[in-house]
Amino acid sequence: MEPVIIIGAGPSGLAAAYELSKNNVPVVVIERLSQVGGLSRTIHRNKTRFDVGPHRFFTQNREIHQLWVDILKDDLLSVPRLTRIFYNNKFFYYPLVPMNALFGIGPIAAVGIVSSYLSTQIQQKFSPQKTVSFEDWVVAQFGRRLFEIFFKTYTEKVWGIPCTQIGADWAGQRIKGLSLWTAVMNSVFKPKSGIIKTLVEEFVFPRLGAGMFYELMGKHAEQNGGKFLLNKNVTGFRHEGSKVRSVLMQNEEGKTEEIEGSAFLFSSPLSDGVIGFDPAPPAEIIEAARRLRYRSHIGVDLEVEGNPFPDNWIYVHAKEVNLARVANYRNFSKEMASNDSKTPITVEYFTFKGDHIWNRQDEELIELAKEELLKMNILQPEQVVDSFIVRNEKAYPVIEIGYEKNLEALKQYIARFDNLQPIGRSGMFKYNNMDHAIMTGLLAARNILGNSYDVWSVNIDADYHEAGDALQERQTQL
Repeated sequence: MEPVIIIGAGPSGLAAAYELSKNNVPVVVIERLSQVGGLSRTIHRNKTRFDVGPHRFFTQNREIHQLWVDILKDDLLSVPRLTRIFYNNKFFYYPLVPMNALFGIGPIAAVGIVSSYLSTQIQQKFSPQKTVSFEDWVVAQFGRRLFEIFFKTYTEKVWGIPCTQIGADWAGQRIKGLSLWTAVMNSVFKPKSGIIKTLVEEFVFPRLGAGMFYELMGKHAEQNGGKFLLNKNVTGFRHEGSKVRSVLMQNEEGKTEEIEGSAFLFSSPLSDGVIGFDPAPPAEIIEAARRLRYRSHIGVDLEVEGNPFPDNWIYVHAKEVNLARVANYRNFSKEMASNDSKTPITVEYFTFKGDHIWNRQDEELIELAKEELLKMNILQPEQVVDSFIVRNEKAYPVIEIGYEKNLEALKQYIARFDNLQPIGRSGMFKYNNMDHAIMTGLLAARNILGNSYDVWSVNIDADYHEAGDALQERQTQL
Protein backbone atom coordinates (compact mmCIF):
# COMPACT_ATOMS: atom_id res chain seq x y z
CA MET A 1 0.00 0.00 0.00
CA GLU A 2 1.41 3.37 -1.01
CA PRO A 3 1.76 5.78 1.90
CA VAL A 4 0.14 9.15 2.41
CA ILE A 5 2.82 11.78 1.79
CA ILE A 6 2.79 14.80 4.11
CA ILE A 7 4.96 17.78 3.23
CA GLY A 8 5.98 19.76 6.30
CA ALA A 9 6.34 18.64 9.93
CA GLY A 10 4.71 21.71 11.46
CA PRO A 11 1.49 21.72 13.53
CA SER A 12 -0.83 20.73 10.67
CA GLY A 13 1.46 18.11 9.14
CA LEU A 14 2.17 16.45 12.48
CA ALA A 15 -1.52 16.46 13.39
CA ALA A 16 -2.32 14.69 10.10
CA ALA A 17 0.48 12.15 10.64
CA TYR A 18 -0.71 11.50 14.19
CA GLU A 19 -4.32 10.96 13.09
CA LEU A 20 -3.50 8.73 10.10
CA SER A 21 -0.90 6.58 11.84
CA LYS A 22 -3.29 6.10 14.77
CA ASN A 23 -5.71 4.60 12.24
CA ASN A 24 -3.06 2.29 10.73
CA VAL A 25 -2.54 4.33 7.55
CA PRO A 26 1.12 4.37 6.42
CA VAL A 27 2.50 7.92 6.29
CA VAL A 28 5.74 9.55 5.22
CA VAL A 29 6.43 13.08 6.49
CA ILE A 30 8.97 15.14 4.55
CA GLU A 31 10.55 18.09 6.38
CA ARG A 32 13.24 20.45 5.06
CA LEU A 33 14.60 21.20 8.56
CA SER A 34 16.51 18.87 10.86
CA GLN A 35 13.72 18.78 13.46
CA VAL A 36 9.94 18.76 13.63
CA GLY A 37 7.63 21.54 14.79
CA GLY A 38 7.93 24.11 12.00
CA LEU A 39 7.48 27.64 13.36
CA SER A 40 6.41 26.03 16.65
CA ARG A 41 9.65 24.09 17.11
CA THR A 42 11.88 24.46 20.16
CA ILE A 43 15.61 24.88 19.59
CA HIS A 44 17.93 23.26 22.13
CA ARG A 45 21.26 24.98 22.79
CA ASN A 46 23.59 24.33 25.74
CA LYS A 47 20.74 23.14 28.02
CA THR A 48 18.71 26.22 27.08
CA ARG A 49 15.52 26.13 25.02
CA PHE A 50 14.28 28.78 22.61
CA ASP A 51 10.99 28.80 20.73
CA VAL A 52 10.68 30.54 17.38
CA GLY A 53 8.91 33.47 19.00
CA PRO A 54 6.15 33.16 21.62
CA HIS A 55 3.51 30.45 21.18
CA ARG A 56 0.67 30.53 23.64
CA PHE A 57 -1.51 27.41 23.84
CA PHE A 58 -5.12 28.56 24.03
CA THR A 59 -8.09 27.33 22.06
CA GLN A 60 -11.87 27.44 21.99
CA ASN A 61 -11.92 23.96 20.48
CA ARG A 62 -12.43 21.26 23.11
CA GLU A 63 -10.94 18.54 20.94
CA ILE A 64 -7.68 20.42 20.40
CA HIS A 65 -7.40 21.26 24.09
CA GLN A 66 -7.96 17.61 24.97
CA LEU A 67 -5.27 16.61 22.47
CA TRP A 68 -2.78 18.83 24.32
CA VAL A 69 -3.83 17.26 27.62
CA ASP A 70 -3.63 13.69 26.30
CA ILE A 71 -0.18 14.08 24.78
CA LEU A 72 1.50 16.34 27.36
CA LYS A 73 -0.21 15.03 30.52
CA ASP A 74 1.64 16.46 33.56
CA ASP A 75 3.96 18.46 31.31
CA LEU A 76 1.16 20.89 30.45
CA LEU A 77 1.62 23.99 32.61
CA SER A 78 -0.83 26.75 33.46
CA VAL A 79 0.85 30.11 32.78
CA PRO A 80 -0.34 33.59 33.83
CA ARG A 81 -0.30 36.02 30.94
CA LEU A 82 1.50 39.35 31.05
CA THR A 83 1.99 41.20 27.78
CA ARG A 84 2.71 44.88 27.32
CA ILE A 85 3.15 47.41 24.55
CA PHE A 86 6.32 49.52 24.42
CA TYR A 87 5.51 52.96 23.06
CA ASN A 88 7.03 56.39 23.60
CA ASN A 89 9.56 54.95 26.09
CA LYS A 90 6.73 53.63 28.29
CA PHE A 91 5.07 50.28 28.86
CA PHE A 92 1.32 49.83 28.47
CA TYR A 93 -0.58 46.73 29.50
CA TYR A 94 -2.14 44.72 26.69
CA PRO A 95 -5.07 44.40 26.68
CA LEU A 96 -5.23 48.10 27.48
CA VAL A 97 -5.99 49.06 31.08
CA PRO A 98 -7.64 52.52 31.10
CA MET A 99 -5.78 53.99 34.10
CA ASN A 100 -2.43 52.61 32.95
CA ALA A 101 -3.02 54.03 29.47
CA LEU A 102 -4.23 57.36 30.89
CA PHE A 103 -1.16 57.91 33.06
CA GLY A 104 1.12 56.63 30.29
CA ILE A 105 -0.05 58.91 27.50
CA GLY A 106 -1.29 61.79 29.67
CA PRO A 107 -4.76 63.30 30.13
CA ILE A 108 -4.62 65.53 27.04
CA ALA A 109 -3.78 62.63 24.74
CA ALA A 110 -6.43 60.49 26.49
CA VAL A 111 -9.07 63.14 25.79
CA GLY A 112 -7.92 63.15 22.19
CA ILE A 113 -8.36 59.36 21.97
CA VAL A 114 -11.88 59.47 23.39
CA SER A 115 -12.82 62.41 21.15
CA SER A 116 -11.45 60.60 18.11
CA TYR A 117 -13.40 57.46 18.99
CA LEU A 118 -16.67 59.33 19.56
CA SER A 119 -16.36 61.32 16.34
CA THR A 120 -15.70 58.10 14.43
CA GLN A 121 -18.77 56.45 15.94
CA ILE A 122 -20.93 59.43 15.01
CA GLN A 123 -19.58 59.41 11.47
CA GLN A 124 -20.15 55.65 11.15
CA LYS A 125 -23.72 56.04 12.36
CA PHE A 126 -24.74 58.76 9.95
CA SER A 127 -22.37 58.16 7.05
CA PRO A 128 -20.93 54.62 7.28
CA GLN A 129 -17.77 54.03 5.28
CA LYS A 130 -16.93 50.80 3.48
CA THR A 131 -14.32 48.79 5.38
CA VAL A 132 -11.63 47.65 2.96
CA SER A 133 -8.29 47.80 4.76
CA PHE A 134 -6.88 46.97 8.18
CA GLU A 135 -6.68 50.70 8.83
CA ASP A 136 -10.39 51.16 7.99
CA TRP A 137 -11.37 48.36 10.36
CA VAL A 138 -9.29 49.48 13.34
CA VAL A 139 -10.22 53.15 12.99
CA ALA A 140 -13.91 52.18 12.95
CA GLN A 141 -13.47 50.16 16.17
CA PHE A 142 -11.03 52.36 18.11
CA GLY A 143 -10.87 55.78 16.47
CA ARG A 144 -7.98 57.18 14.43
CA ARG A 145 -5.92 58.48 17.33
CA LEU A 146 -5.71 55.13 19.14
CA PHE A 147 -5.02 53.40 15.81
CA GLU A 148 -2.04 55.66 15.23
CA ILE A 149 -0.67 55.10 18.74
CA PHE A 150 -1.27 51.40 19.39
CA PHE A 151 -1.80 49.69 16.03
CA LYS A 152 -0.17 51.38 13.04
CA THR A 153 3.58 51.17 13.70
CA TYR A 154 3.64 47.62 15.04
CA THR A 155 1.42 46.26 12.27
CA GLU A 156 3.53 47.86 9.56
CA LYS A 157 6.68 46.44 11.14
CA VAL A 158 5.20 42.96 11.04
CA TRP A 159 3.88 43.10 7.47
CA GLY A 160 6.23 45.55 5.76
CA ILE A 161 3.40 47.33 3.92
CA PRO A 162 1.14 50.27 4.88
CA CYS A 163 -1.97 49.47 6.91
CA THR A 164 -4.02 50.81 4.00
CA GLN A 165 -2.80 47.84 1.92
CA ILE A 166 -3.56 45.11 4.49
CA GLY A 167 -6.93 43.42 4.08
CA ALA A 168 -9.66 44.14 6.63
CA ASP A 169 -10.36 40.41 6.99
CA TRP A 170 -7.01 39.99 8.76
CA ALA A 171 -8.05 42.57 11.38
CA GLY A 172 -11.42 40.86 11.77
CA GLN A 173 -9.66 37.60 12.59
CA ARG A 174 -7.00 38.88 14.97
CA ILE A 175 -9.04 41.32 17.07
CA LYS A 176 -12.66 40.39 16.36
CA GLY A 177 -15.23 41.60 18.87
CA LEU A 178 -13.01 44.30 20.34
CA SER A 179 -13.46 48.06 20.36
CA LEU A 180 -12.44 50.89 22.63
CA TRP A 181 -15.75 50.53 24.46
CA THR A 182 -15.45 46.76 25.03
CA ALA A 183 -11.82 47.15 26.13
CA VAL A 184 -12.84 49.67 28.79
CA MET A 185 -15.85 47.62 29.93
CA ASN A 186 -13.80 44.43 30.18
CA SER A 187 -11.13 46.21 32.19
CA VAL A 188 -13.53 47.89 34.62
CA PHE A 189 -16.15 45.20 35.14
CA LYS A 190 -14.31 41.92 34.29
CA PRO A 191 -17.47 40.28 32.93
CA LYS A 192 -17.88 36.54 33.41
CA SER A 193 -20.56 36.08 30.80
CA GLY A 194 -19.89 35.68 27.11
CA ILE A 195 -21.74 38.89 26.24
CA ILE A 196 -18.60 41.03 26.26
CA LYS A 197 -15.66 38.96 25.06
CA THR A 198 -12.56 39.01 27.24
CA LEU A 199 -8.89 38.58 26.49
CA VAL A 200 -7.49 35.57 28.29
CA GLU A 201 -5.35 36.13 31.35
CA GLU A 202 -4.01 32.58 31.52
CA PHE A 203 -2.99 29.91 29.03
CA VAL A 204 -1.41 26.45 28.99
CA PHE A 205 2.07 25.67 27.77
CA PRO A 206 4.40 22.65 27.47
CA ARG A 207 7.00 22.45 30.23
CA LEU A 208 9.97 22.30 27.83
CA GLY A 209 8.72 24.68 25.15
CA ALA A 210 6.13 24.69 22.40
CA GLY A 211 8.13 22.16 20.41
CA MET A 212 7.79 19.59 23.18
CA PHE A 213 4.19 18.96 22.14
CA TYR A 214 5.13 18.50 18.48
CA GLU A 215 8.11 16.28 19.26
CA LEU A 216 5.85 14.01 21.31
CA MET A 217 3.20 14.02 18.57
CA GLY A 218 5.87 12.98 16.08
CA LYS A 219 7.02 10.16 18.37
CA HIS A 220 3.45 8.87 18.62
CA ALA A 221 3.27 8.82 14.81
CA GLU A 222 6.61 6.99 14.56
CA GLN A 223 5.53 4.41 17.13
CA ASN A 224 2.49 3.72 14.93
CA GLY A 225 4.65 3.18 11.85
CA GLY A 226 5.00 6.71 10.49
CA LYS A 227 8.28 7.64 8.79
CA PHE A 228 9.97 11.04 8.94
CA LEU A 229 12.41 12.24 6.29
CA LEU A 230 14.27 15.28 7.64
CA ASN A 231 16.58 17.67 5.78
CA LYS A 232 14.64 17.05 2.56
CA ASN A 233 13.37 19.98 0.48
CA VAL A 234 10.29 19.29 -1.65
CA THR A 235 10.66 20.82 -5.12
CA GLY A 236 7.56 19.61 -6.97
CA PHE A 237 4.75 17.17 -7.66
CA ARG A 238 4.24 14.86 -10.63
CA HIS A 239 0.61 14.42 -11.61
CA GLU A 240 -1.48 12.59 -14.17
CA GLY A 241 -5.13 13.34 -14.86
CA SER A 242 -6.92 14.02 -11.56
CA LYS A 243 -4.22 12.35 -9.44
CA VAL A 244 -0.94 13.46 -7.97
CA ARG A 245 1.41 10.50 -8.37
CA SER A 246 4.63 11.46 -6.63
CA VAL A 247 6.61 14.16 -4.92
CA LEU A 248 10.11 15.34 -5.86
CA MET A 249 12.60 16.38 -3.20
CA GLN A 250 16.25 17.28 -2.79
CA ASN A 251 18.53 16.20 0.03
CA GLU A 252 21.29 18.28 1.60
CA GLU A 253 23.72 17.32 -1.20
CA GLY A 254 21.27 18.51 -3.87
CA LYS A 255 20.41 15.01 -5.08
CA THR A 256 16.82 14.65 -6.34
CA GLU A 257 14.63 11.84 -5.04
CA GLU A 258 11.07 10.85 -5.89
CA ILE A 259 8.44 9.15 -3.69
CA GLU A 260 5.09 7.87 -4.87
CA GLY A 261 2.03 8.11 -2.65
CA SER A 262 -1.68 7.38 -2.49
CA ALA A 263 -2.58 10.85 -1.22
CA PHE A 264 -0.72 14.08 -0.54
CA LEU A 265 -1.08 16.76 2.13
CA PHE A 266 1.14 19.83 1.98
CA SER A 267 1.68 22.55 4.55
CA SER A 268 4.61 24.17 2.74
CA PRO A 269 3.95 27.51 1.00
CA LEU A 270 1.00 27.19 -1.37
CA SER A 271 2.64 29.24 -4.11
CA ASP A 272 5.78 27.05 -4.14
CA GLY A 273 3.67 23.91 -4.29
CA VAL A 274 1.68 25.05 -7.32
CA ILE A 275 4.72 26.39 -9.19
CA GLY A 276 6.43 23.02 -8.68
CA PHE A 277 3.74 20.98 -10.47
CA ASP A 278 4.84 18.73 -13.36
CA PRO A 279 3.30 19.07 -15.90
CA ALA A 280 3.28 22.80 -15.19
CA PRO A 281 0.01 24.65 -14.50
CA PRO A 282 -1.32 27.21 -16.98
CA ALA A 283 0.62 30.47 -17.10
CA GLU A 284 -2.15 32.44 -15.36
CA ILE A 285 -2.03 30.02 -12.40
CA ILE A 286 1.72 30.40 -12.07
CA GLU A 287 1.33 34.19 -12.17
CA ALA A 288 -1.36 34.05 -9.47
CA ALA A 289 0.99 31.96 -7.31
CA ARG A 290 3.84 34.43 -7.77
CA ARG A 291 1.62 37.33 -6.73
CA LEU A 292 1.01 35.77 -3.30
CA ARG A 293 3.67 37.05 -0.93
CA TYR A 294 5.05 35.65 2.32
CA ARG A 295 6.75 37.56 5.12
CA SER A 296 9.98 36.11 6.54
CA HIS A 297 11.08 36.08 10.18
CA ILE A 298 14.40 36.48 11.96
CA GLY A 299 14.81 35.52 15.59
CA VAL A 300 17.85 36.87 17.44
CA ASP A 301 18.14 34.37 20.29
CA LEU A 302 19.96 35.60 23.37
CA GLU A 303 20.80 33.87 26.62
CA VAL A 304 21.15 36.63 29.22
CA GLU A 305 22.10 37.03 32.85
CA GLY A 306 19.13 37.59 35.16
CA ASN A 307 15.53 38.01 34.10
CA PRO A 308 15.29 41.32 32.19
CA PHE A 309 11.50 41.79 32.19
CA PRO A 310 8.39 40.13 33.70
CA ASP A 311 6.33 39.77 30.50
CA ASN A 312 5.78 36.64 28.42
CA TRP A 313 6.41 38.98 25.49
CA ILE A 314 6.41 42.68 24.64
CA TYR A 315 4.93 44.29 21.52
CA VAL A 316 7.30 47.03 20.38
CA HIS A 317 5.42 49.95 18.80
CA ALA A 318 8.31 52.39 18.96
CA LYS A 319 9.43 53.75 15.58
CA GLU A 320 12.95 54.26 16.91
CA VAL A 321 13.79 50.55 16.74
CA ASN A 322 13.38 47.89 14.06
CA LEU A 323 12.47 45.01 16.35
CA ALA A 324 8.76 44.22 16.59
CA ARG A 325 8.49 41.86 19.54
CA VAL A 326 10.64 40.34 22.26
CA ALA A 327 9.76 37.10 24.07
CA ASN A 328 10.97 35.82 27.45
CA TYR A 329 10.78 32.02 27.73
CA ARG A 330 11.61 31.88 31.44
CA ASN A 331 8.24 33.56 31.94
CA PHE A 332 6.59 30.71 30.01
CA SER A 333 8.43 27.93 31.83
CA LYS A 334 11.44 28.18 34.13
CA GLU A 335 12.71 24.90 32.74
CA MET A 336 13.45 26.49 29.37
CA ALA A 337 16.38 28.25 31.06
CA SER A 338 19.66 26.43 31.73
CA ASN A 339 19.71 27.58 35.37
CA ASP A 340 18.08 30.01 37.79
CA SER A 341 20.43 32.87 36.92
CA LYS A 342 19.90 32.98 33.15
CA THR A 343 17.01 33.67 30.77
CA PRO A 344 16.44 32.76 27.10
CA ILE A 345 14.83 35.53 25.04
CA THR A 346 14.10 36.05 21.34
CA VAL A 347 14.21 39.45 19.66
CA GLU A 348 11.99 39.27 16.58
CA TYR A 349 12.38 41.00 13.23
CA PHE A 350 9.90 40.58 10.38
CA THR A 351 11.39 40.96 6.92
CA PHE A 352 11.15 40.24 3.22
CA LYS A 353 14.04 38.13 2.01
CA GLY A 354 16.61 40.47 0.51
CA ASP A 355 15.66 43.61 2.43
CA HIS A 356 17.97 45.70 4.63
CA ILE A 357 17.33 43.53 7.71
CA TRP A 358 17.50 40.12 6.03
CA ASN A 359 20.78 40.93 4.27
CA ARG A 360 22.67 41.70 7.47
CA GLN A 361 25.21 39.17 8.69
CA ASP A 362 24.36 37.22 11.84
CA GLU A 363 26.81 39.19 13.99
CA GLU A 364 25.35 42.46 12.72
CA LEU A 365 21.85 41.31 13.69
CA ILE A 366 23.00 40.30 17.16
CA GLU A 367 24.61 43.71 17.68
CA LEU A 368 21.48 45.43 16.36
CA ALA A 369 19.32 43.53 18.85
CA LYS A 370 21.63 44.45 21.73
CA GLU A 371 21.63 48.13 20.71
CA GLU A 372 17.85 48.26 20.40
CA LEU A 373 17.25 46.51 23.74
CA LEU A 374 19.63 49.01 25.35
CA LYS A 375 17.76 51.88 23.70
CA MET A 376 14.54 50.49 25.20
CA ASN A 377 16.30 50.22 28.60
CA ILE A 378 15.45 46.50 28.77
CA LEU A 379 18.91 44.97 28.68
CA GLN A 380 22.56 45.90 29.00
CA PRO A 381 24.76 44.38 26.25
CA GLU A 382 27.11 42.83 28.81
CA GLN A 383 24.23 40.69 30.13
CA VAL A 384 24.31 38.61 26.94
CA VAL A 385 26.28 35.36 27.46
CA ASP A 386 25.30 33.50 24.28
CA SER A 387 23.61 34.39 21.00
CA PHE A 388 22.62 32.95 17.63
CA ILE A 389 20.28 33.66 14.71
CA VAL A 390 17.30 31.68 13.40
CA ARG A 391 15.98 32.64 9.96
CA ASN A 392 12.60 31.46 8.68
CA GLU A 393 11.78 32.17 5.05
CA LYS A 394 8.15 32.55 3.97
CA ALA A 395 6.87 32.31 7.52
CA TYR A 396 3.60 34.27 7.26
CA PRO A 397 1.16 34.81 4.38
CA VAL A 398 0.78 38.51 3.61
CA ILE A 399 -2.95 39.27 3.65
CA GLU A 400 -2.80 42.30 1.38
CA ILE A 401 -5.76 43.77 -0.46
CA GLY A 402 -6.49 41.79 -3.61
CA TYR A 403 -4.90 38.52 -2.49
CA GLU A 404 -8.29 36.77 -2.55
CA LYS A 405 -8.45 36.69 -6.35
CA ASN A 406 -5.05 35.01 -6.64
CA LEU A 407 -5.83 32.57 -3.83
CA GLU A 408 -9.15 31.59 -5.39
CA ALA A 409 -7.41 30.83 -8.71
CA LEU A 410 -5.02 28.46 -6.91
CA LYS A 411 -7.81 26.83 -4.93
CA GLN A 412 -9.74 26.08 -8.11
CA TYR A 413 -6.64 24.65 -9.77
CA ILE A 414 -5.81 22.42 -6.80
CA ALA A 415 -9.42 21.20 -6.57
CA ARG A 416 -8.95 19.25 -9.82
CA PHE A 417 -6.73 16.75 -7.95
CA ASP A 418 -8.80 14.45 -5.77
CA ASN A 419 -5.88 13.13 -3.69
CA LEU A 420 -4.24 16.46 -2.81
CA GLN A 421 -5.12 18.72 0.13
CA PRO A 422 -3.33 21.87 1.34
CA ILE A 423 -3.26 22.24 5.13
CA GLY A 424 -1.96 24.69 7.70
CA ARG A 425 -1.13 28.37 7.56
CA SER A 426 1.33 28.39 4.67
CA GLY A 427 -0.27 25.60 2.67
CA MET A 428 -3.69 27.28 2.70
CA PHE A 429 -2.36 30.85 2.68
CA LYS A 430 -4.52 31.61 5.74
CA TYR A 431 -3.28 33.46 8.80
CA ASN A 432 -4.65 30.76 11.09
CA ASN A 433 -3.79 30.31 14.72
CA MET A 434 -1.88 27.25 15.90
CA ASP A 435 -5.02 25.39 17.02
CA HIS A 436 -6.69 26.06 13.67
CA ALA A 437 -3.62 24.71 11.83
CA ILE A 438 -3.79 21.53 13.92
CA MET A 439 -7.48 21.19 13.09
CA THR A 440 -6.86 21.44 9.35
CA GLY A 441 -4.40 18.55 9.62
CA LEU A 442 -6.85 16.42 11.58
CA LEU A 443 -9.72 17.07 9.18
CA ALA A 444 -7.62 16.46 6.06
CA ALA A 445 -6.52 13.13 7.58
CA ARG A 446 -10.13 12.23 8.30
CA ASN A 447 -11.02 12.98 4.70
CA ILE A 448 -8.46 10.35 3.65
CA LEU A 449 -10.16 8.00 6.12
CA GLY A 450 -13.46 8.46 4.30
CA ASN A 451 -15.03 11.67 5.61
CA SER A 452 -15.96 14.79 3.61
CA TYR A 453 -14.90 17.81 5.63
CA ASP A 454 -14.33 21.19 4.04
CA VAL A 455 -10.89 21.95 5.45
CA TRP A 456 -11.10 25.52 4.14
CA SER A 457 -13.99 26.20 6.52
CA VAL A 458 -11.78 25.96 9.61
CA ASN A 459 -11.73 29.46 11.14
CA ILE A 460 -14.14 30.70 8.49
CA ASP A 461 -15.92 32.76 11.14
CA ALA A 462 -12.63 34.55 11.93
CA ASP A 463 -12.73 33.99 15.69
CA TYR A 464 -9.45 35.11 17.20
CA HIS A 465 -8.15 32.73 19.83
CA GLU A 466 -7.75 35.47 22.41
CA ALA A 467 -11.44 36.32 22.27
CA GLY A 468 -13.88 34.53 24.53
CA ASP A 469 -14.02 32.85 27.90
CA ALA A 470 -11.62 29.91 28.22
CA LEU A 471 -14.31 28.04 30.16
CA GLN A 472 -16.80 28.43 27.32
CA GLU A 473 -14.87 26.64 24.60
CA ARG A 474 -16.74 25.68 21.50
CA GLN A 475 -16.02 23.46 18.56
CA THR A 476 -14.40 25.11 15.58
CA GLN A 477 -16.91 25.44 12.76
CA LEU A 478 -16.49 22.49 10.40
